Amino acid sequence: MDQYFRSLLTFLCPDDPDEAGRRYLRLQQKLEGYLRTRGVADPAAAADETLDRAAKRIAEGTAVPNIDSFCLGIARFIIMEGWRVNTRESNAFLQFLEQHEHVTTEQIDRFSFMKTCFEQLPQYERNLLNSYCAAPRGQARAQHRRELAERLGLTVSALRIRVTRLRQGLEDCLRELSKNHW
Repeated sequence: MDQYFRSLLTFLCPDDPDEAGRRYLRLQQKLEGYLRTRGVADPAAAADETLDRAAKRIAEGTAVPNIDSFCLGIARFIIMEGWRVNTRESNAFLQFLEQHEHVTTEQIDRFSFMKTCFEQLPQYERNLLNSYCAAPRGQARAQHRRELAERLGLTVSALRIRVTRLRQGLEDCLRELSKNHW
C-alpha cells in the first residue's frame, strides 16, 4: 500500500481502519456515479484517478474540510482535462484532413478506426500515451520521459514497455476494426 493511499485512509477515519475502508468505498462509488452521469467513458478509472490525486494532496498537507466536495472538485477537473484532450484530438484530426485533401477513403477509415481504438482506452492510458508522445525533440525528450517515468513510479524501461504494449493494443484494435470493416 503506498503512502498516499495510507494518508487518505488515515484522513477518512484515523481510529478505525475498517471504517476508513468503508468510507473509501462509499466515496469511490459516489465519484463513479457522478462521473458516469457526466458521460465519462471509464468512470471507475476516473474515480481511481480522482482518489489518487486527493490522496496525494492530503499527504502533502492540503487542508480538506469536506472530503466529498474536495473530491468532486478534482473529478470536475479530470472531466475538463478529458474534454480538452478530446477537443484537441478532434481538431487535430480535422485539421489533418483539411490539409490532406487527397487523402483516400481507406486512409480516412484508418484514422477514424485509430481514433475509435484510442477512445476505448481508459483515460489514464490515453493520458500516458499523450504525455509520452508529446515529448520535445532532442535531449529534452529523454529528460521528459525520465520525469514522466518518475511521476508514475516506474523506471524508464518499464515506461517504454508499458507504452509499447499500449501501442500494440491499439494496433491490434485497429487491425480488428479494419478486418471487420472490409
